[in-house]
Amino acid sequence: MDNDLKELIKSKELFLLDGDGTLYLWDKPFLSSSAFLRKLIQLKKKFIILSNNDSESKKKRLMFLDKMFKIKLKEEQLLLPNDLVEDFLIKKNIKRFDGVISNDFLRELVSKGFVFDKEKPEIVIVGFDVNLNYEKLMRNIDHINKGVKFLLTHNDPLCPYKGGKEIPDAGLIINLITRAVKREPDYMFGKPFKSTVDYITQKYKIKRDKMLIVGDRINTDIKMANESGIDSIWIINDQAAKKEGQYRPNEKVHSIDALYNQIKNL
Repeated sequence: MDNDLKELIKSKELFLLDGDGTLYLWDKPFLSSSAFLRKLIQLKKKFIILSNNDSESKKKRLMFLDKMFKIKLKEEQLLLPNDLVEDFLIKKNIKRFDGVISNDFLRELVSKGFVFDKEKPEIVIVGFDVNLNYEKLMRNIDHINKGVKFLLTHNDPLCPYKGGKEIPDAGLIINLITRAVKREPDYMFGKPFKSTVDYITQKYKIKRDKMLIVGDRINTDIKMANESGIDSIWIINDQAAKKEGQYRPNEKVHSIDALYNQIKNL
């Protein structure tokens, strides 16, 4: 098993690494996370930290991760739903938006040239809104009921939080909205959706057999790997998903620390 895991690591060029729950827990890195990233750099492997957390701007998140890992990450080494949504809006030539999103994400969109429009948006964005309020919900539900299309940044119902807790995420917020408007989002992003992998393969010009997904969530990380034809390693520290069900990783380890110990002498 150990040799199989090492050979799997050696055979890949681009590592898609889950953030929350795999490399860190909210604001605390796991013991070997930084050493693991440095080992990938030493092995001349590329990596992207994938997070479904769009509660902050990418700039703020990068600063946070730099400080956490004590590594200066490049912009292309972090992929958030923010990136996917912005790319989508540009390709669709959509300028005006409203949304149930955090204040920080809203400011990021405005800084990129998009227009926050409470009256006549072209699209409604629903995400991990840590600044949620009733007026915002009511306004955006009204937009959707009037025929405005809406997108979901990701569908995680809960986000890992301090002390092993979990807090409400975009997946719970969208449940409230879809029950109100009686229809599903027109577009969905983040893990485990195909749009995330398509974005990566197109931007980085890499084949899927040269990619490896490392994550702790069976129904997001490993599901995305299975459905996209990408090999995967399951970090079994998700207490809510001890059973694999229909999604199967290539290899399993019990922590990022255990994974680092397997490859530190490569």
